[in-house]
Amino acid sequence: MREMYSSIVENIKSAIMVIDPQNMVVSVNQQCEKLLKVNREDILYKDIFQAFPDAPEEVRHIENAMKYEQEYVVDVMPYKWGPYNAYFTLQTKLLYEDGLVVGAMAEFSDITKYIEREAALKKSVEEMAANLVPISCSIAVLPLTQPIVSELEPGYFIEKVLTSVHSLQITKVILDVTAIYEADANFYDSITLLARGMKLIGKEMILTGFRPQVAKQMAAMGVNLRGIEIYPTLKRAMEVY
Repeated sequence: MREMYSSIVENIKSAIMVIDPQNMVVSVNQQCEKLLKVNREDILYKDIFQAFPDAPEEVRHIENAMKYEQEYVVDVMPYKWGPYNAYFTLQTKLLYEDGLVVGAMAEFSDITKYIEREAALKKSVEEMAANLVPISCSIAVLPLTQPIVSELEPGYFIEKVLTSVHSLQITKVILDVTAIYEADANFYDSITLLARGMKLIGKEMILTGFRPQVAKQMAAMGVNLRGIEIYPTLKRAMEVY
């Protein structure tokens, strides 16, 4: 049974490290070797502070788990020191025997690619936030998408749009919300604050493309769009202007 347990620990996708009450590294699996770029022979049965002497305090969760007899869960842990440039998700567990703490275990996984994808997505959304499409010398269309509404703070969105409007010397922006399928507080704040911001700089915002379910949600929220021109479709607004 012990051999089976050891085999499972050795081959799971998560990295595992165990230390004893004297901070001695007593167990690591192959994934731990891979993520920490070490050979187990170089760190087993060594004080963890000697095995990783330059590790900053903010990544020493297994040591603190043992020191304070407290378990930790870290959803995103930047692991950026020495030869490392990664993000881990980590949790620690205290190990007990006869009611006494006899060690601490850290289980962690590399989520660097996930964090990088999230950063790339956010950058893409930020770029889309001010993707004004001029249709004349004074009018531009801005397609509003759900990711822009969901991922960006309204204030950031407003700043990006107003900056682009000023740069392009646009007098009217047709904000097309056809791609919005759910209205929430962020959506309401985005369109109302943008309308106010446009008015303050002497520009005008026009709304098009409300889906029936979005219109229903906004009506239920008591949203007031008085003073803003609204057209059923982008095509109709372009025919007018």
